[in-house]
Amino acid sequence: MNIGKRILENVSKNKEVISATIVGSYTENKNLDLIGDLDVVVICKKLSSHLIKNLNKKISKINVNKQKKKIIINPSFGPLKINSNKHLPVHLMIYDVESHIEHVCSSPFTCYDWERSNLYKGTALKNIFPVNYLQLRDFFNSRRSSTEYLKDLLKNRISIRNYILSGKKIKLKKKYVKINSRNRGEFVYHIINFLIINLYKFLKNKNIKLTSKEFKKLFLQITLNDKNLFKQFSNLKKRKEQKSLDYDHTEIVLAKKFIYKYNKFLNNIKKNTIDIKFIRHAKTKKNIKNIFLGSGSDPDIIKKKQTNKNNQKYDLIITSNLKRSISTSKFYKSKKTINKGLINEINYGRVEGMSYSQLKTNYPSITKAWKKDFDIRFPKGESTKDVQGRVKKFLNYLKKIKNIKKILIISHSFFIRVLLGVFLKYNLKKIYQLKIPHLKKLEFLKKDNRILLNIDRKYFKKFHKEIYD
Repeated sequence: MNIGKRILENVSKNKEVISATIVGSYTENKNLDLIGDLDVVVICKKLSSHLIKNLNKKISKINVNKQKKKIIINPSFGPLKINSNKHLPVHLMIYDVESHIEHVCSSPFTCYDWERSNLYKGTALKNIFPVNYLQLRDFFNSRRSSTEYLKDLLKNRISIRNYILSGKKIKLKKKYVKINSRNRGEFVYHIINFLIINLYKFLKNKNIKLTSKEFKKLFLQITLNDKNLFKQFSNLKKRKEQKSLDYDHTEIVLAKKFIYKYNKFLNNIKKNTIDIKFIRHAKTKKNIKNIFLGSGSDPDIIKKKQTNKNNQKYDLIITSNLKRSISTSKFYKSKKTINKGLINEINYGRVEGMSYSQLKTNYPSITKAWKKDFDIRFPKGESTKDVQGRVKKFLNYLKKIKNIKKILIISHSFFIRVLLGVFLKYNLKKIYQLKIPHLKKLEFLKKDNRILLNIDRKYFKKFHKEIYD
């Protein structure tokens, strides 16, 4: 059994561990002489000092056999590498479920890459809390962005986080580690390599690896065909592979030039996308009554004037055919407003206006079907699948829109739930649990011929909790 599998076997024996995954270079090349370290991600039910010490001890005692090396643990969170000819560095990252979710939200690039690994025991990382997609906003707002990388590099440091254990208390503390000339070269290579990989995944909208040919093509596309810059990067890569220590300050110049062009490329993508905001209409009196309010009722909104001034202008506002959506559009300024029945609320048919208890009494077959996880059509109305069909048709309609910069779409709670369910791959039989506040904007983008999600990742956490808790 190879060292990776032995580590997974040992770690997963602990009852508190729900997932153990080998990530990083070892997943593609199991030759220990050709990798810097072995990265292990552990997700447990609950963090404790005892658990952390126990897992460190278990892994440290594993015999590396043929390599005749001892394992040394790197317990930090971040790109810090331990170089040792006498030891096998194991980068051990331990999270509980909650801190893993926080990490996914703050560092989606890293966690998305981890999800590609098939070397795991227990639950797959993407089944605990998935990244889903890389979004354009991730490149500007997430930890380990190009700007943050450059800031650390210019200060000759790496930011890492470590657990501080004090009795039963555990604190995660951020600190900066000074880097030497070798680590600086490694760091520059790491930065450029992963910035390209992450951008490729975003552009393809898939969690896939790119070939060396695709890497070069994208590098030159970003740098406007700067072949000299690519040559400098290739030389840096060779020195890394040869484990040469003769790094100098030229890699700093390389990083600065590349990141400047990379950020310009990202801003150009942002400039050339259509910004799309979905919102739920303003409140009606019937929303307060907690009844089945669909397209069969047409109440108006309670407040005809918005208390907070909204100065943002839109090129186009799209409303449903219902009064509550059309009236809400008066809150916003737009060059043009149109109505689309495709974004109407679900049609509850004969159930329209009933409470849940009335539905249960009058149509017991519906609630019985729900308990069996069936998607059933409301009498003379629609099912979730019917709304899903409208969502897909509307997305196809949006794909055809051109020469517009900003669109506001005023729809309804169930329609937006299904929309999110389609993008976030939720079980559509459970999306009724999503809470969609009135007037809360959810951002999407249109890039080329694709509609892309672009919402704050705190909503991923909120929606996941509502669906699965």
